[in-house]
Amino acid sequence: MLSNADQLEDANAAIKNEEFEKAYELLLPLAEENNAEAQTLLGELYVNGQGVEQDATKGLSLIMKAATQGYEAARLRAFILCWEEAQQGDAAAMYNVGYMCLNGWGGEQDPNVCMGWLETAAKLGHIRSGNVLSQIYTKGMFGITPDEEEASSWKDLATAFATGIDGQWVGTFPGMGPGMGGQPMTVTYNFKRDGDTLTGTVSGAPGQWIKIQDGKIDGTNISFTVDMQYMGNTFSSTKYTGVLLGDELKLSFTTKMRGWGADQSPSPPLTFIAKRVK
Repeated sequence: MLSNADQLEDANAAIKNEEFEKAYELLLPLAEENNAEAQTLLGELYVNGQGVEQDATKGLSLIMKAATQGYEAARLRAFILCWEEAQQGDAAAMYNVGYMCLNGWGGEQDPNVCMGWLETAAKLGHIRSGNVLSQIYTKGMFGITPDEEEASSWKDLATAFATGIDGQWVGTFPGMGPGMGGQPMTVTYNFKRDGDTLTGTVSGAPGQWIKIQDGKIDGTNISFTVDMQYMGNTFSSTKYTGVLLGDELKLSFTTKMRGWGADQSPSPPLTFIAKRVK
């Protein structure tokens, strides 16, 4: 029977010779015994789809297991993989980069740069990032100056994202309809999430509630349509898109008037902020 060291040596030789299936067979039992080097090498095989069906998530998980054992090669590789994902806008990867950065994975880093990754992730709706930032500012961890106001702000943001879109929101924008003269118009929205479907109502006048149509939600992004009707006929259709920012909702819409013989071109997009009613 081969020793662990001999088995690792044979696995490395197999990888060098591009005998990836052989390397997989050698590495798997060692990785299952929590051998950090084997976990790292096996993770690379999964990341690259060599000798095994490609599975980047499983590959990173194996490398992370090795990294948490203190294996420096795994820590550096995990940092690089997460940094590549973070560059594509993945909030969870941004959190990982921030955490790894603060803990010295990938070499010594500026704590403010590390915090920047966590802050960006938190603003994108990554709840754990907001909670970790609150803890760091509360305790003054990683050389960061304690700041109760910052701690409270990040905690509030995490709580708001955890609450989600459900509830009532109010926003004001310049009126655009006939006779409005650009006067501000306040609109109230009631939203309810069910999986990736968004339902709710909209009101721009007392006692007048209109159901939203085609409501969708994807992460922090939403979209829906509001049709105005008269005697059963739709005379305007307003299409909304929005981004949840915690206790604020950035909404944009265009309105297309219908009737009078032909559809008209949509209005220019208008963007405004709606705030959660607490």
